Amino acid sequence: MEQQLDIGRFISLKKQEVGADERDAISKLEVCTQSIYRWLQYCEYHYVNLVETATESNLRFDRISAYRRAGETVSVRYVYEANIAAFLNSLHALLDSFPYLLNLFIPVKEDPESTSIKWHESFIKNYEDMDFYDELAGFLMDTTFHKVKGYVNTIKHKHLIRISNQWDHLEFEEYTYKKPCRDVQGKINFKPEPVTGENVVSFIEKCHDELIPRLFNLCESVLLFKSSELSNDL
Repeated sequence: MEQQLDIGRFISLKKQEVGADERDAISKLEVCTQSIYRWLQYCEYHYVNLVETATESNLRFDRISAYRRAGETVSVRYVYEANIAAFLNSLHALLDSFPYLLNLFIPVKEDPESTSIKWHESFIKNYEDMDFYDELAGFLMDTTFHKVKGYVNTIKHKHLIRISNQWDHLEFEEYTYKKPCRDVQGKINFKPEPVTGENVVSFIEKCHDELIPRLFNLCESVLLFKSSELSNDL
């Protein structure tokens, strides 16, 4: 994840728009952007720990004994399982906070605490006339995003998803996510889709190297739209 996000630009552009006296709006945005920054750091921390732990040599030792690396107080299995769950939980929290950030930055709902502010077609359609709408709608249709949601909702509301050690790599045994698709009228529907035997580290690398940068690109498009709008108002 070489690309970075200048999260502070949300604050600076909002201040430029509403003025420093709008303390409530600025304060909410500050808290939200700080949280997003933290979630990004948590993702990076757990990603690095997972990659360093789930090596082929560690996995082989894990298969034949309750192996602990030097300095670890628990077995390698608990280390990689904990970092898998923590990375995906942190990523889910990061992604699910974006609609709240977007509505604070470009309000379409008067009540910023409304439960309708979420990744849903009815909410994002409020931005249909804005330049970044296609990217926003595209993110809602992203399969990797919905696999993250499916994984986290399963471990949060039902049970932990078993991780199978295949000696040289890790696999999810099975879970189900809601795969997005469009019907003939163009409306988004979701159908249950099983995930079986997917390489865990490869999936998390895809989240880290593709999904998070895709969110960064969406943020940049939103910032560019607001910056252009403010320039035109001068």
